[in-house]
Amino acid sequence: MKGLAERAVKAKGWRWMAGMLPLALDSDGDWTASERVWRTQGGRLALPQGAIPDLSDPATMGCLLAVVRDAHRDAFMAAGCDGEDWVVADCDGFEVSRGRSEREALVLALEVAS
Repeated sequence: MKGLAERAVKAKGWRWMAGMLPLALDSDGDWTASERVWRTQGGRLALPQGAIPDLSDPATMGCLLAVVRDAHRDAFMAAGCDGEDWVVADCDGFEVSRGRSEREALVLALEVAS
């Protein structure tokens, strides 16, 4: 899952959103959850350096879907299970990405956004 999170932050359309749960490396080199991302008084997002999103967190997954929708400029894009796979489709039902998990399908959809 860490590999998917690293791919997500490298994708062109990636952005952090308030409410996401970041993972950061601790002094032992282990990934640990940090405080949720919130806006500072100056309107900036407070994040640990080198953080990746916690893709096991439901709120972060909801934000990832919003990021994918923004990257594709499609407010009705959706992710759903199609048998064994998860599919992300646009508002017309066109398949944008397919993965073994919802996380993978959403990260793939983010990576293919123009």
